[in-house]
Amino acid sequence: MPLARISVPTQLPIERIHALADAVHEGLVETCGVPPKDRFQLISRYAPEMMLIDPTFPDVARTAEASIVEILFLQGRTVDQKKRLFRSIVARAVEAGFAGDDIMIALAENAPVDWSLGHGLAFGDHHEPLATTSVIA
Repeated sequence: MPLARISVPTQLPIERIHALADAVHEGLVETCGVPPKDRFQLISRYAPEMMLIDPTFPDVARTAEASIVEILFLQGRTVDQKKRLFRSIVARAVEAGFAGDDIMIALAENAPVDWSLGHGLAFGDHHEPLATTSVIA
């Protein structure tokens, strides 16, 4: 149940943005064992002057379509899984018309206790029944 934040320039058509979002999700499913229904993504569009992205660091050639994908997920993925995830996302993005250099990906991991999926319960506790009170008349 990763959370992906996808930051894109405003000029990208919505179809390309959705293709990038699909690439991120499909990559997570394929390489990291994320269940297909566990899709949590936030997409933000930015004016060019609000995306301050070095066009050439490190030895790449980014265009005005440069986008950033940030993925927060539970710790435990291997280095190999992370590298395959990067390649999978970018390969799918390229199929959707992006330049490979235009997709920057940053991963961050944390522990199950750092997530609450609802009801104010820590992840893992959400399977326990909520305490309910009943009134006896």
